[in-house]
Amino acid sequence: MVRNWAGEAYRDIFRRRAKIEGFRSRAAYKLLEANKRFRLIMEGDVVVELGAWPGGMAQAASRLVGETGLVIAVDIRKFKVFSESNIITIQSDILEEDTIQKILQVLNGKQVDVVISDASPKFTGIRDVDIARQIELTEKSYHISLKLVKRGGSIMLKALECRELQLLEEQIRSSFSYVKRFIPSATRKTSSEIYLVGLKRY
Repeated sequence: MVRNWAGEAYRDIFRRRAKIEGFRSRAAYKLLEANKRFRLIMEGDVVVELGAWPGGMAQAASRLVGETGLVIAVDIRKFKVFSESNIITIQSDILEEDTIQKILQVLNGKQVDVVISDASPKFTGIRDVDIARQIELTEKSYHISLKLVKRGGSIMLKALECRELQLLEEQIRSSFSYVKRFIPSATRKTSSEIYLVGLKRY
């Protein structure tokens, strides 16, 4: 019981920090930690985030790319207006085929350095169903990234710990020179959430 309380108190730190530092969600710290470890995003980069609502991770990416960079945040839900001038939003379902065209239209010829996916389904509580839905989103995000990320670019895709994850890892290894599983400190201890990081696309 003490351990659970301590873990919850630790996670409350991220909620409080997000409020104080102007982030919309704790997800911002997941990206900041990943970037510190893997150097995913550099100043001036073009970043596409899939499943970006409510926008905490997009805000973190915005700070990392700086004024000369660009963040395109995509989600099926409508975003509240961002104060950050280097964030452009697209309201679209990543499972729909026309989403990639909407992204390309906004890019207007710009090359993408990094694709992030923080997409999650509506969970049912039925593990097999939830895993299948998450894997579908993760695989779709990966296939979108292959159409966007330039050679030498990187990806970070949300997934769930499951048997199927190894197959997806193998797919990513076929296109990226370095692949690593990553669990951010801001992830709830009761969650099976994990991120697949792929660096240096072939």
